[in-house]
Amino acid sequence: MFGVSGETKATASANTANAETSATRGEVSNALREIRREGYKIAFIYGIVDAALVTLCANMAFQLFTPTWVEGSTTIPAADVAVPHAMLVALGLGLLVLVVETLLRARRPIVEQFEAANPEVREMLRTARDAVAADRNSRMAGVLYGDVLDRLRETSSIGLVDLRRLSGTLLVVVLLSVASIQVAVVNIDFGGPDAAGGPGDQDSSYDGLRDGNEVLGDAEDVSAGDNDIDAEISGSGEGNAPPGGAPSSYDSGGIPSADVESQQAGFSSGERLEDSELIRDYNLELRNETNV
Repeated sequence: MFGVSGETKATASANTANAETSATRGEVSNALREIRREGYKIAFIYGIVDAALVTLCANMAFQLFTPTWVEGSTTIPAADVAVPHAMLVALGLGLLVLVVETLLRARRPIVEQFEAANPEVREMLRTARDAVAADRNSRMAGVLYGDVLDRLRETSSIGLVDLRRLSGTLLVVVLLSVASIQVAVVNIDFGGPDAAGGPGDQDSSYDGLRDGNEVLGDAEDVSAGDNDIDAEISGSGEGNAPPGGAPSSYDSGGIPSADVESQQAGFSSGERLEDSELIRDYNLELRNETNV
């Protein structure tokens, strides 16, 4: 009776020890999962920083060289905002870098990286990982689990981050942000349709009347008719027609035929006149007229 009771107590004690070891093994398993989650977070941070760098580089390149395939804009219906195609392409490249880099870094053995960053627990953590994978619940395994948990509380995942590399990338991102703003303000462009000169380069702003020869070019003589007509020129006349007056203001007295009309000298029709609005204002000002 006594022997059976002692054996029962020993069995109960062993079961209790196994339960405690199993609980400790579960804590170690949870700690390993937490290490992996920290690794995924760090991979995402690297992806965000590098995506921002690529986006800013692409956006600045589009501002400087303005390739034709990124011209124009797209209106977002939800916000009723026109977004330039160059910005959309730059954002697309940044998003691609974010996804690809995060996935590539997440595929690396994160726990092994953590062990390399914390060499004081490397061997112990590796042994504990093997014991957890094998579902070991022995007393020695329980002691190992407890020691690993105590040592893990003194470690940090900051060793998984290359602070020098991350700080350098962030500095470049800040500098590119400032440079992009300056390029947009100054409007520097090394390419594009208007870079080589053309109508897009001309200043269409109206700054007042300019010299007639500068605006209209060289004058042409009026073509002579084929018929000789005798005209009687009177020695009297008011002579108050303004210079460059309209044809209707010319004195046609003394001309025997009513079919003869005065004609104002013109300019070569083969030349393409620039700034037609300026020419019209110039002529109206000379004629002192207010109506077209």
